[in-house]
Amino acid sequence: MVGVVKSGRPRWLAGLVCAVVMLALGCARHTWKRDDVMTWEGCCEGADACLAFLQEVHGPDTGERWLPPEQACAAWKLGRAEEDVVPRLVQLLSHADRRIRGGVAQALAAMGEKAKGAVPALLAAYEREPGGMALHALSSLDDERAAPAIVRHLLESRMSTLEHLGPTLAPVLLDVLENPESSWEALVRVRYVLARRASSHTENVVPRLRMLLARELAEPILRRPPGASCPAAPAPSCEAIFDGCTPRAAYVASVLAAHERRGAEVAPEALQALQRADVRLTPVALQALVAFESPAAVPLVLQQLAVPECRARALTSLASLGPVARPAATEPLLRLLATGEEGWERARAAEALGRGGDAVALAALRQAVYAPHSEVQAAAIEALGSDAFRAHEEELVPLLQQVVATHASPVARSHARLALEWLSGQEVRPPDSIDCARVIPCHGAGWKLCQGHTSLQLHWEKPKAPPRLGPCAGVPDGDSASVLEAMGEACLVGRDDGEFGGTLEVHEAGRVTVLEEPQANPLQAVRMRGTLVVVEGLAHLAGGAGRLVRVDETEGRWRATPWVTLPGAPMAYALGEAGDLVVGTTNQRLDEVVCGQAGAFAPAHVLRVTVDGRLAPVEPDGQP
Repeated sequence: MVGVVKSGRPRWLAGLVCAVVMLALGCARHTWKRDDVMTWEGCCEGADACLAFLQEVHGPDTGERWLPPEQACAAWKLGRAEEDVVPRLVQLLSHADRRIRGGVAQALAAMGEKAKGAVPALLAAYEREPGGMALHALSSLDDERAAPAIVRHLLESRMSTLEHLGPTLAPVLLDVLENPESSWEALVRVRYVLARRASSHTENVVPRLRMLLARELAEPILRRPPGASCPAAPAPSCEAIFDGCTPRAAYVASVLAAHERRGAEVAPEALQALQRADVRLTPVALQALVAFESPAAVPLVLQQLAVPECRARALTSLASLGPVARPAATEPLLRLLATGEEGWERARAAEALGRGGDAVALAALRQAVYAPHSEVQAAAIEALGSDAFRAHEEELVPLLQQVVATHASPVARSHARLALEWLSGQEVRPPDSIDCARVIPCHGAGWKLCQGHTSLQLHWEKPKAPPRLGPCAGVPDGDSASVLEAMGEACLVGRDDGEFGGTLEVHEAGRVTVLEEPQANPLQAVRMRGTLVVVEGLAHLAGGAGRLVRVDETEGRWRATPWVTLPGAPMAYALGEAGDLVVGTTNQRLDEVVCGQAGAFAPAHVLRVTVDGRLAPVEPDGQP
């Protein structure tokens, strides 16, 4: 949802934020329309009608991966049909129209055990059309007969399909990691999928991965994918880089890092990986130790903190380590909070101090509440309101109440309100709510709200069509990426999966640099006075969360800087004539947004973000 703000008066944006929120209020079901891709209950009734509707196509086939509404709706209904329609669907797997074949495969995928008899026909359909929807059905049915086809066509398979492999088929991905002949491209894809599925197969996967990592580290010379040519050591980086020179051990260690605490038993192997002093393996092994909350990571992360190019990564790691980094990290973080050159550095230092919970930091954090930079103020408030300082509740509550009532920063007020609600268990109504009842709702220019069990995701109405030329043309599953932005010869790729997190990566010829994983919700990339900024956010049961991430490159090395924290989930944005970014956010809780419990007022904000990362509220007359 993007527009251009004229004359510095973005009054429409505040209304647009409210309109999007109001459109989501209420749980009523809607009558099905052809362009309604969210509620399909009324498209057809009964197997015969839905089979007929499945075969109803409009216009020529444009080749888009995603099914048109007719086929998607019919497949949804047929997948839940109580009648045995499998034989009739199998006959349609050979239909001349690709859209109908895709709808059939999707219906079979939704049937589970009832569709197991269709596996031979689906395998034949997959061999005829490897790029079709048959693999999606085979993955969902989780039948071991599909394993050879999945491995054989791994690089042509969609990553989103591989993510849905069940417990029977998922081990074929581990086979790829174990196979010394697997290409680096295959290893990259498998690493991504297994890291995304860490919570699903932890018990069975971690022991096998640990044995594999130990075996790779036992080699006198670290093994790399076949065909690797690394005559000189690549430039050191603090980010995880995967290419032909990356040791196979790094792919395994990266997957183990996604298992976090369950993977902590692998800390000895991660330490051993660090001792190999390989420039590609070291950053991956260190990130694994951070994910495992290992004290052994602290001195190495503090070394990174002293390197400007690595400071963003180090601050993120220290925040993740939390109390484990105490007390070694307290003094350097306090020094950075007081003297950091940029606002984001001081803000992230305050955030890490809040996660660490060292009482020594209380005085400095209280002082930072009214620091000159708005981002530092907000981070200090969030730190003081964290659970780590709950023992100091008596002295902090009056400060938080004062911030809610009088602080100039809307982000600081938002964090203080949430902290007070956390401490008291009672709702604190924001004094600066926007009266959404006065806004006439209308459809937005491109955002769609997708409700999950615990979160609300913001997506585009239709998938983006990947460009045919340029650095983003060859990105796997580019049409399902939330961010796809060309940067010279590189492509910035963001993938968002709501409360399950996501990734932010840079794809270049022959390598992938992972900037953020797994706690990322990239929604959109915007260029702000020559700076590339990624808008991230999520609305969930605890309220909205959002931030702006700056993407930078220095001498061929990429990094993501957690630049600005937003007061809630971003719902709209625009660029002003001066080049500043204007963002509309809401901190509404998911149950209030979806089920209409909010009433007329919503804690929404419209903010101007300056080039140095400062936030200022935009008043109704358009003046900050």
